[in-house]
Amino acid sequence: MVKGFLLVCGLALGVASAQEYYVGGSGGFSFTPDISVRSPAGSANTGFNSGGAFGAFLGDDMYNYWGGEVRYLYQQTDLKLSGGGQSVHFGAHQNIIHADFLGHLRGRESRVRPFIAFGAGVRFIQGTGNESAAQPVGDIAALTHTFESLPVADFGAGIKFNFRKSWQLRVEVRDYLSPAPNKVIAPVPGGSIDGWFNNIVGMGSIAYTF
Repeated sequence: MVKGFLLVCGLALGVASAQEYYVGGSGGFSFTPDISVRSPAGSANTGFNSGGAFGAFLGDDMYNYWGGEVRYLYQQTDLKLSGGGQSVHFGAHQNIIHADFLGHLRGRESRVRPFIAFGAGVRFIQGTGNESAAQPVGDIAALTHTFESLPVADFGAGIKFNFRKSWQLRVEVRDYLSPAPNKVIAPVPGGSIDGWFNNIVGMGSIAYTF
């Protein structure tokens, strides 16, 4: 699914006329609401700590109101697990690669351009902490030193500010939606962690247009 989406975006970028390409970098803050993990011993809250987010992107204003981007995002967001009066944190980071369509409310010549964005890609989660048999809340789940990849869908909105001839500032909020992980956050036998988790990221960016 992800490969097909990237291929469609690439073909669209290749055939579009009057293109304006841009490349940029971004920085911001990541927040993920907790999700529940259950076992015969009870339930606990789990997820990711809030933390910094940094990324880069390459895009093209293919048409006056529509464009496309390929984006990379790194998040230093440790894993967490809490329940029964106990809690544990575990080193982790995430990498997200995705392709988006952007729809603008104003044309390319406008200095201020509100936009919406939506797309899909893949999320890579790496647990980096030290595992322990005596990890708190271990009767419900374990935070593990493993690697996991998950599909991700994203949507969001923001504003681009064009200034001078070739520079652009922007602010935006994205929601990265993925299935709940079950390797880096591993329920005990007979337990489960279901549903999806929302990863909300607010970012500021600067881009150069060419």
